[in-house]
Parts: sequence; C-alpha cells; structure tokens
Amino acid sequence: MKGFTLVETLVVISITLVLSAVAVAYNRSSEGQIILYKDQAVIVGFLNQAKYFTAQKYRDPSIPDYSACAFGLHFESGLREFVFFQDLSEGDCIGGSANYRYDAGVDPSETLEVLSLDPKLEFEGIPEGGLDIFFIPPEVDASSSAGLPISFVVKTTDGRFRATTTVASGGQIITD
Repeated sequence: MKGFTLVETLVVISITLVLSAVAVAYNRSSEGQIILYKDQAVIVGFLNQAKYFTAQKYRDPSIPDYSACAFGLHFESGLREFVFFQDLSEGDCIGGSANYRYDAGVDPSETLEVLSLDPKLEFEGIPEGGLDIFFIPPEVDASSSAGLPISFVVKTTDGRFRATTTVASGGQIITD
C-alpha cells in the first residue's frame, strides 16, 4: 500500500494545528503594539505640527484681531482624547491676554483639532487638572503646565504594552 498511515496523518494534522495556533496568538499580541505605536506617532506628529506653527508664527486669517502666542497639545486626566490648540491673545502676545495654556469654551475658540486614542489605549501620567505641552514663538521653546522635561505614557488598557513620550525644554521630543 502507498500513502500515509492513520497515525502519520494525525501527527501531521496535530503539528499543523499547533503551529497555526502559535502564529495566530503571536499575531494577536502584536496588534496591540501596532495600535500603540501608531497612536504615539500621531501624538508626536501633532507636537511637531505645533512646533512648525510656532516657527512659522501662524496666524489664523479668520480672527485678525488675535495673535497666536503658543501652539500645543492639551491632555485631560481620565480621557482618551487630546486637543491640538493655539493660545490666543487679543492684540499682541506681550502684555496681552495670553495665559499659555488651553482654555476650553472661550470665544474665539483655541481648539484647532480634537483627536482620540484607539479604544484599546489610554494615557498614564496625566496630572489632575490636565496637562498642556506648548511651544512659544519665535524661538520654539517648549513649556508645560507641569514643568519640563515632561513625560507621559500611552499604554494598552490591559497594561501589556506602553510607550513613553518626553518633551524637553529645547523642544526635543523623545520617544521610547
């Protein structure tokens, strides 16, 4: 007779099933890392956009009587979203109404964009009352409502993976 015996066939099928299960489990575990690093890259991208707007001294043409005195990100404790904002001052920034922090609900709005983390992620290390990281023109110096250097963590809700972002006073953005 030619072909495989029943025992040989069962062994081959068993080995194939075990290898498939390992591959599927590995793929599922790396999904959390991919989501984590994707969202960390979005946050770093918006920090860099804030630096760019600061260096360009961006001015919103729809509100000509106001100056943008700082650009940055606002994180709120316990929330999965963050706000890309501009700190506005009537007239000039020096001696004006700039307070170098995000003010929700003011007119004109300081909100440029509101973004959310993936539902499988959350922030860690955000102080009560929130955290503002912003850049002040024209030197693109970084500052924060909690001092510098400032670090915050994005992590998976199950705590398996975490990514730390640090912003230093010179505007350097460090990720790990």
